[in-house]
Amino acid sequence: MGGNPEQKMSMRIGNTILPNELTTSSEYDENSKTYKVTGTLVWSPITSNNGQIVYCDVTHETLGNNPQTASLPLTVKTTPETPILTGPTTMLSGTSNTWTCLSLGGNPKQTMSMRIGTTILNSQVTVSSEYNENSKLNRVTGTLVWSPESKHNGETLSCDVFHPDTLGQSPQTVSLTLTVKSTPTKPTLTGPTKITSGVPRSWTCTSHGAFPEQSMNIRIGNSVFSNEVTVNSVYDDNSKTYALTGTLLWTPTTSSNGEVLYCDVFHPETLGSNNPQTASLSLTIKDPLAIIAPKTFYDPFTEDAIILDCVITSGVPTEIKWYRNSERIFLSVDPRLSGGNTDNPALTISEIEMEDGGSYVCEATNEFSTVDTNTISLSPVEKPATEHYIITKILDGYNKLVRPTDPAVNVTHFLIPREVIHFENRKLVLESMQCMSWNDPRLSWNRGQNRVSLPSSEIWIPDVVLLGQKYEPDFETKVIVTLSGNVVYCPQGQITSTTCQEKSGEVYECDFRFLSWSYDKVMLDIRLPASKSVDSHIDMSVFIEHETYEVVSRCATREEMTYPCREGTYPELKYSFVLSRRRTFCRDYNQSPTCN
Repeated sequence: MGGNPEQKMSMRIGNTILPNELTTSSEYDENSKTYKVTGTLVWSPITSNNGQIVYCDVTHETLGNNPQTASLPLTVKTTPETPILTGPTTMLSGTSNTWTCLSLGGNPKQTMSMRIGTTILNSQVTVSSEYNENSKLNRVTGTLVWSPESKHNGETLSCDVFHPDTLGQSPQTVSLTLTVKSTPTKPTLTGPTKITSGVPRSWTCTSHGAFPEQSMNIRIGNSVFSNEVTVNSVYDDNSKTYALTGTLLWTPTTSSNGEVLYCDVFHPETLGSNNPQTASLSLTIKDPLAIIAPKTFYDPFTEDAIILDCVITSGVPTEIKWYRNSERIFLSVDPRLSGGNTDNPALTISEIEMEDGGSYVCEATNEFSTVDTNTISLSPVEKPATEHYIITKILDGYNKLVRPTDPAVNVTHFLIPREVIHFENRKLVLESMQCMSWNDPRLSWNRGQNRVSLPSSEIWIPDVVLLGQKYEPDFETKVIVTLSGNVVYCPQGQITSTTCQEKSGEVYECDFRFLSWSYDKVMLDIRLPASKSVDSHIDMSVFIEHETYEVVSRCATREEMTYPCREGTYPELKYSFVLSRRRTFCRDYNQSPTCN
């Protein structure tokens, strides 16, 4: 404004004149007699103009070569080109791969991030930036080094480029859809390895973690099963992999003994078609184990021996067990039991008891199976307790040299006088029985008759002797034994007293002293019958009166004596008799006996 003559105008960027883009117009003001010149620049800056200056130059004749100049510095912002994402789209799970994202032409400098789905992967991304002075543009490169997992199969890998000054919060995005192929883990094959021939069995093969889906077959040696195998496939959406389960239902025979059962898992896209993953089991197949009980009922007499038969008809057992009423029998606990092993499966029971009755089962076991016989019934019958049985039983293994009880044997002793044989010169000879009784538990039994008679020579008897008289036991005399083991022994013979003393006139007292020859009180205790009655100590019920002397009184006492030649205390029983000469007596030799 205000020029006269009319000013000239031009516009430039830096030193570059922009004539074609500039339109000028001029207007003369009559009042001020001056010109108003307006220049309009229509122009499209490019990134290289960023930071340059737009000038407007006005020349005037009054200023010569010194134009008037106005200027504006320019900031030229540039939207980057669509980024480029390169890298593999198909890969194996767990393998490291590299992707590159390239963004060109940003100004100001763009930023970049990479993600899988919505999960940012910036910790695995390296970003570099390069500025081009000529183009005034930034080049940003992002490098992702990452190992995808099978769960990322089908997901999208994205590169986001942000330029908020030109695009706001909406990034430029480029993506790749990933196909992550996963090799399954080594398969597992489970099932029996020791098998009985002819018995259906089941095996399971499991394969996890494959993508794309794996295939499976099961074979014995080189023969692949077809109808016997069922394969089930399940897709896991979380891991993006398949799980295959193959089930083999098969009845082996001994022809397959020693062969190997295989499970082959094929994944041609990751392992190739000729490299299956394989699991295997070695099989041992034997004939079935079988046993029988040829006889299922036994009714033996008690105390007899019995053999319960158990016969192996097939297979070889490694152990034999016997059960009674469903409870295991341990042969080592009862010495009456024997057998019941692989060499002799039969069970032998010696000396059968009533308590042995019940239901028996023989069980055979090997590494393949366990089988039982049918039930065997054992019903013992009480053996008849004859006298022969009782005597044989109680004397079997009897040792007559050993006292029957410890510490002491209690012996009851009493006399049964029969008659005076001789009385002269203060010497009295009596015919008498000395009765002794004691208990010998070894001579007891539990059934049959209540008592038996035995020769005294077969059992232990007390060595009770008459003091001053030679000990001559009567081994011909029998003893009476009751079923509870009580023994009564009454040897008969003459006993002599040489210590008769005259009391007054024709009255004499004679003593008989009995004691044990070798056992003191600690080992053998001799006592009179518990009753205080003199008749229980000296039984005169069978005594025959003497024609010259009569027994006017009698008594029995017990003392405990010691002797210088023997240690210990010895019980001594003294039987005393008082005899008196008869003052009057008559005899009628012609009188006949009276029998009532």
